[in-house]
Amino acid sequence: MNNIKVALFIGVLILLGVGIYYQLGGFNKVGFSIEYRDDVKLLGLTYRGTPQDEEMAETFREIGNLVQAHSGTNLHTVYSVEPAGKLDTLQVFVGIEYRAHLNSLDALEVMNIPCSRVIVADIQAHKLVMPSPNTVKKELEAFAKEKGVATQGIYVDKIMDKGRVEVIAPLE
Repeated sequence: MNNIKVALFIGVLILLGVGIYYQLGGFNKVGFSIEYRDDVKLLGLTYRGTPQDEEMAETFREIGNLVQAHSGTNLHTVYSVEPAGKLDTLQVFVGIEYRAHLNSLDALEVMNIPCSRVIVADIQAHKLVMPSPNTVKKELEAFAKEKGVATQGIYVDKIMDKGRVEVIAPLE
């Protein structure tokens, strides 16, 4: 009798876990499309250091404040050096879409990635169940190969909201 209760309890836990995973978008597929667009041009700041450094949080806060102050903008990140662990060095550009009237902000850098077409990977899931950046890059590169195009190897993460991210990969 105890074995049946334990099995039932484990079964309920598994069903509950699968249900929560589903609700968070864990089973959502990444959508891919090829789009025509002008260069990817961003205004922002570059941070180089460890992920746990307060300076990184401050960089994200500064650009986050710009996003809030200028409607219609989104936070963008471009990782040049991705960390393997919490204490490894990373380099990330954190920015928003280029707007001419924002160019007067002296502290901001301009990042321009020349392109005429991009692959956009649309990810809709809670951050707890969102696929890893490496998984998305592999799927994105497989999509590019399938379509007979090549990326520049640059990936721009555009944070649409808490549950949606677009990864923009400019094509060669």
